[in-house]
Amino acid sequence: MEKQNAIEDPELSVPINNLWDRMLMLSIVGILDSRRTQVVMEDMLNRIHDVEAKVIVLDIQGVAVVDSAVANHLMKITKATRLMGCSCVISGISPAVSQTIVNLGIELENTVTTSTLKDALKFAFDKLGYSVTRKD
Repeated sequence: MEKQNAIEDPELSVPINNLWDRMLMLSIVGILDSRRTQVVMEDMLNRIHDVEAKVIVLDIQGVAVVDSAVANHLMKITKATRLMGCSCVISGISPAVSQTIVNLGIELENTVTTSTLKDALKFAFDKLGYSVTRKD
């Protein structure tokens, strides 16, 4: 059986954007199940390798429901990125998602999380030693 590519199934597809040199961003919108997580992880790890990324921002603001399975998928993704030498920061964690994760008793050990994309980008820039200044 031939492996289905994310491009062939748009429901599984998640764009991985090159934000800056060695910095990627992945915004997940919709349902994150086992099948989609596998496609996301494969695509993400290949992109990390291809661009030699050192930081990836995983934005989950568009994920409406978080249960133990989704939280475990996110942990697998962050562990896989660390094995590739890439730091992962999860952004877009809403108060409801935060409370759900705590109530489920899920430990996000060694995982950098932020409530906003702005904070995640600050982490990514700091990690890479970049600074952004405003021109007056």
